[in-house]
Amino acid sequence: MYIVLKYFTGTGNSWKVLDTCKKVFSENGHSVEIAEITPHETNLPESDLVGFCFPVYAFGIPRICRKYLQALKKFDNTQKVFVIINAGDSDESGYSVKECERILRNKNCDILYTRVIPMPINWITSPVPPFPPSKKDAIEIIKNGIEMASESARDIMAGRRKYHTFNYPKRYSKVRFYKDYWLFKYLGLQNMWRMFKVYETCNGCQTCAQICPTQSIKMIDKKPVWSSTCEQCMRCANFCPKGAIYQSMGGGTIGRNRYHVSDFKPQKK
Repeated sequence: MYIVLKYFTGTGNSWKVLDTCKKVFSENGHSVEIAEITPHETNLPESDLVGFCFPVYAFGIPRICRKYLQALKKFDNTQKVFVIINAGDSDESGYSVKECERILRNKNCDILYTRVIPMPINWITSPVPPFPPSKKDAIEIIKNGIEMASESARDIMAGRRKYHTFNYPKRYSKVRFYKDYWLFKYLGLQNMWRMFKVYETCNGCQTCAQICPTQSIKMIDKKPVWSSTCEQCMRCANFCPKGAIYQSMGGGTIGRNRYHVSDFKPQKK
């Protein structure tokens, strides 16, 4: 069986989940291709199975992931797919799975399996908890995530259909849930890129601009400047070697834990 795996990630969570699935599939004798989504991709190679893994941003999938799925051409033949979402808390995955399901069904996809897998939070600029975990806690969360991803891959290989059930987060009222979802999707994301700043410790090394997955950072006068295509993936802030990136309006990062999957190496653009 030929399997195609596609992901979007800021600090490695989605990649780690699908890379774990890849290992299970490969161990079972299947040919597997894994790659990050690209904005202009509209066709996927013919395959027996396609797997997607995306993070949750304010109860939905990232804008780039939504646009990617919407841009895919409708499959001529029914395409078998599975969707795994990674979230800091599976209880707060919101509409992320539903968004993927709705789009993929219109692309002539047979959705075999959906699941939300908890992985470490990377939103280092959040003005309120929860914040990224300590390295010790992150290792434990990743370990559990790997076990869940392996279990999911085995389920898929065995033909077991399982589906994530939508729920409202326990710590949110329905009113607050919808408020945060719509505010971030249609207002916050359009403007939050303006909030990125750098401390005086920034030395203009260009790491942030080189590894940005959406190429949303340009160096001007040896300092990074963000643009509206920023997805708030927090790769720049968590990988900055000087810990110099923060956001205004309560998004200071001094003294905060920084997080990325230890073996995730983002490609320089």
